[in-house]
Amino acid sequence: MEDTYKNILVAVDGSDQAEAAYQEAIKIAKRNGASLHILYVIEEMANYFGELTFSMGQMMEEIQEKEEEEMKRRKANAHAAGVDNVFTYVIYGYPKSLIADFSQSEEPIDLIVLGKTGLNGFQRMMVGSTTAYVVNHTKANVLVVNVPA
Repeated sequence: MEDTYKNILVAVDGSDQAEAAYQEAIKIAKRNGASLHILYVIEEMANYFGELTFSMGQMMEEIQEKEEEEMKRRKANAHAAGVDNVFTYVIYGYPKSLIADFSQSEEPIDLIVLGKTGLNGFQRMMVGSTTAYVVNHTKANVLVVNVPA
């Protein structure tokens, strides 16, 4: 484990767990003088029984616009908390692999901060949790933040 982290990734999805992870990531980034990368993945509506993936056009655009506005708020909050370098990303794809193999930043991510669970309980039941996947497939250290029920 490194003495200090330089690039911290936090994935958010609107859940209480993700919000707790976001707040923890801000604290760690400030303490380490690190860059904070905030990621929201818009999962394309998919048919999990085959390879067919389809988007629902207008709805997806509305989600993207809403999340980009939310990212502006998150970035401003992180700056106000004392984090100088904040980068935000709203991207389409499969959250598990995009978080585990995050490649949008110029420098490699050395810490990923995630909530224990997210919003999608049905998907977690069917294909496993995003957090478990990331813990088992990323090269970065992972901090899992838990909000007691």
